[in-house]
Amino acid sequence: MSVARALPHGRLAPAVAESADTRAVTSRVACVGTIALVLVAPFEALRPLVQLPGQSLSSVEAVMLAVFAACGVAAVKGAWWREIPAFTAAMWAVFVAAALISSLAAPDFKANAVHMTARFAMAAAVWAIAAIGATDHRDRQRLLVAIFASGIVVAALVIADFLDLPGIGRLLSAFRLSVAVVGAQVRASGPFQYPTIASMYLEIVFAIGLGLLVSLDAAQRMVRLAIIGALALVAEAVILTFTRSGLLTMGLALGIVGFYEWKARRFQGAAGSLAVLMVLLGVELVSSRSIEMLALRLTTEGQGRWFSAVFDVPSRVSLDTRTPIDIPLTITNTGRATWDSDAAEPIQLSYHWVAEDSDEVIAWEGIRTVFDRPISPGETVSLTAQVGGPGRPGRFRLMWDIEQEHRLWFSTEPDAYIAFSAGMVTGPVTSTRTGSGPRRIPKMAVRPGRLVLWAGAWRMFLARPLIGVGPDNYRLLYGRYTTVKEADPRVHSNSMYFEVLAGAGLLGVAALLGLGLALGSAVVACVGSPPSGPAIAAACGAIAVHGLVDSFMSFTGTYILIAMTLGLATACARDGGLRAHRV
Repeated sequence: MSVARALPHGRLAPAVAESADTRAVTSRVACVGTIALVLVAPFEALRPLVQLPGQSLSSVEAVMLAVFAACGVAAVKGAWWREIPAFTAAMWAVFVAAALISSLAAPDFKANAVHMTARFAMAAAVWAIAAIGATDHRDRQRLLVAIFASGIVVAALVIADFLDLPGIGRLLSAFRLSVAVVGAQVRASGPFQYPTIASMYLEIVFAIGLGLLVSLDAAQRMVRLAIIGALALVAEAVILTFTRSGLLTMGLALGIVGFYEWKARRFQGAAGSLAVLMVLLGVELVSSRSIEMLALRLTTEGQGRWFSAVFDVPSRVSLDTRTPIDIPLTITNTGRATWDSDAAEPIQLSYHWVAEDSDEVIAWEGIRTVFDRPISPGETVSLTAQVGGPGRPGRFRLMWDIEQEHRLWFSTEPDAYIAFSAGMVTGPVTSTRTGSGPRRIPKMAVRPGRLVLWAGAWRMFLARPLIGVGPDNYRLLYGRYTTVKEADPRVHSNSMYFEVLAGAGLLGVAALLGLGLALGSAVVACVGSPPSGPAIAAACGAIAVHGLVDSFMSFTGTYILIAMTLGLATACARDGGLRAHRV
């Protein structure tokens, strides 16, 4: 066995130098590949790039496979495995294997479960590439800057989405299906399918940006101001997603980074910047929505009973098709939001004409009657509504309703109170159908809360405690385990941990715990590796905390960034350990 020898004047033996050069090339390719991934991750097109029988390949997945191939070629001759902690890699392998076993044994939807397992495997590969690409401190800084830059672009798109700037809807339609709304409040999502996904992505970016901020020298004032402005932009975008956990995790990131700076006795230099940022966050929060909407969002689950009314209406009405009539009635605001006809999205009384003996809609769009003042929750108001006929004579039902303009009808809210008056309409036919609208009375919305979803996940686990129902199969099966009659297959368990519990059972949970311990130790070690370490740890903390109440591994953009952040933590912890050893 040969032993590498150091040559005179500090030169390395040829074999050692060649090995170091090869590993450097591998690390550089991994770094460039990771940067490419983070720049495209938020922009996964809805239309697949390649469509195969039973499988498809998205635009982002195509870039990911190209990066994997490039790193694989570069790693053929390089000792890349030396940069990856063996125990953590083994825990990733165990977790993926547990998911695969659960998938193959799934009672239903095996193909869907296997597809999710493949995502876990790809996340593990992204983690490994990020850990290799972030070996050098300068490469790690490049990756952090790339993440922050991608977040700035995403934040700008989220804000443009909220403001509904000209052309932005058409641009974003390539990446998401529709605009999300809660309580008629727009929840901006930018290029992501859901607002919570955009929020998770930006929460990680926010923590990374804090690390870049506190790493600056005192003389870099202009750069400091630029980063504070960019962080304020990212924070505003998180706020506009209207995601409560986003506020919590941004506060957590500020706390972690601020505490470390104070403990390291460097807080004096960063205190001013962090204080300015906190003030900006407070101003952005209170100015983003009305105080009432903020209070409702922060204190309620979803938008349950935000908009609800009880009507006291006449049992019968008679009118001519040609002449509207005035009908006195009384309405009580039994919801939690104020009705204001002068608001940006005005709330107004209206009605629909429906068939006497079925749910067929005869005329959906009725004349609007405004409230002459804001109606507070619990308040009862008497008013006179102007009502026009359905366009033809006959016997119908007059269905009373309240609309928040262009946002929602109260009758479609969960457990809505529906009031009808029998209608006798005389006169000539003026039209067979008046205005646009649905053909039948819309069904009431079903929005199961987290407690309902979590209870369903627990029952699912009890039914198959050892290996679960298969990864990502929760959304396809939860209707069987809850009281939700028409389960939406897009709804997840709203918790990464319950998702694993139901999907992979005790086997998956044990594997996740092992992986969590391995990565957790890296995160703890990462805190002691300034200047980027505390921020990376804060980003990992945001992932762990937000994962309690939402699930993200089914979405390409977030699982890539999550795996990348964990890879950065692994590299940062290893770098800190090497430095400590050298000291």
